[in-house]
This record gives sequence, C-alpha cells and structure tokens, in this order.
Amino acid sequence: MNRVVSLSVMMCVVFFACKSRKKVTPQVVVPPTDSAMAVATAESILSFTLKDWKYFSSKIDIDYRNGDDKKSITANIRMLKDSLVWISAGLFGIEGARILINKDSVVLMDRINKKYSVFRNEAISGFSDVPLTVTQVQNLIIAKPVFALKLYEITVNTDAVFGIDYEQEKFVTSHRYVKQFFTIDTTMIRDRTTPNFAMAKYQDYSVVNGHNFPMTSHVTATNGGKQVELDLKFQDVDFETEINFPFNIPSSFEKTR
Repeated sequence: MNRVVSLSVMMCVVFFACKSRKKVTPQVVVPPTDSAMAVATAESILSFTLKDWKYFSSKIDIDYRNGDDKKSITANIRMLKDSLVWISAGLFGIEGARILINKDSVVLMDRINKKYSVFRNEAISGFSDVPLTVTQVQNLIIAKPVFALKLYEITVNTDAVFGIDYEQEKFVTSHRYVKQFFTIDTTMIRDRTTPNFAMAKYQDYSVVNGHNFPMTSHVTATNGGKQVELDLKFQDVDFETEINFPFNIPSSFEKTR
C-alpha cells in the first residue's frame, strides 16, 4: 500500500475518535526541579503522565475539510487497551461504516454498499518503517506519546513548554507539552525527506476518570501537496465502563480486498 493510501487510512483510524459533562480544568502538576530536569530523561520526567486504563469509549462530532470537499460526521469509538480499536461512523444518525483494528489487521465494513475490506496492519504504517501497533494508534487517540518514552530525547525545556522528539531514519515524531499540566499540546509526525506531515493540536483538556483528556482537537495532514483538516469535539468520554465490540460481517457482504 502506498504512502498516500496509508496516510488516509491512518488518519481515519487515529483521529475518528465523543451524556454531557461539566468541564473540569486539567490537573496541575508540580514539575521536577531545574537541576533534576537538566539530567533527566524523557522517560523519567513523563512516566507519571501515563495513567493506566483498560477500556475507553467516546462519541465525537467531526468536521472534515479536503479542499472544496466538506463533511460533518458523527462517530463512536471503543478501545480495549493494547488489543482493539472499534469505530462506527455515519451521517444523520445512520451508520455508514464500521472499522475494527486488532493486532494483525484492519477491517473496514461499508454498510451502505454492503462491502468490506481486510488489510494487514501495514495499512496504518504511514509514518513508520514498521507498522503502527494498536497501542501506538490508541496513544494518538488519547493524546499520549506515540512510541515508548525511552525512545525520545528532550529537545525543548522552557518555563512554559517541554518537548520531546523521536528520530527515525525517515520520520520525526515530536510532542510539545504544556509544562503547567504536562499535557500534550501538539503532536507532529514529519517526513524528513518531503514536506509531508500530520499534526494534532489538542485543546480543552478536562479531567475524566482521573485522566487529563483533550475534549477538542484540530488535525492537519499534508501529503503530496494536498491538505486535509479535521475538527473533533468529544463527548461522553469514559475510561472505566466495560464495553463490547460488535463486528459481525453479514454473509451477503462482498469482500473487495
């Protein structure tokens, strides 16, 4: 699968992720002392931000723009940590598509046209020399570092901003944190050899089940001179309730891949 298709699939997977709740500001944390920061690693500084969870669910309103093509989409996302990402998306209350990502594959079900496709997990390898794992996709959705913290180097350390980068042969993954809360403000994955990049701007953090979570996000992806933008508004975010992952493909559906 070429990079353009890989990027498109990954963007759908990573950022299709919404009972109203009163907004609660993020939890303020006490940063390490300057002397500790000077000798510390990304892992030692940021490990405390990786709060454990098992289930995640949310509803989301998505505004999509690709040149003159504009759409408003509603979606539901459910996740089992390190194992599954389940997405249902539609328009006007009618489900049009369902996506299931597991450790081995990505399954896309088109319920309108009664078709489905199955891809190996290379389908979401758009920004890495190796396929993105389910865990890495989930980290993008919940605004955590994509890769293991031990792989990152500290590259920015000011009074307001803390930044880490992970450099691969072809790509650089960067995260910029608001130092007051140690929440990720921006995630960027940049191609080192072309102008292609994808960037997520996380905003409106609230405390949900003890997690600092961004209730709105703005996503921009540029590939081959074309730009796609997504505005995301989350609702009903839940890190605690046990959930299921219904994904039965009717025998009448045609397999297209």
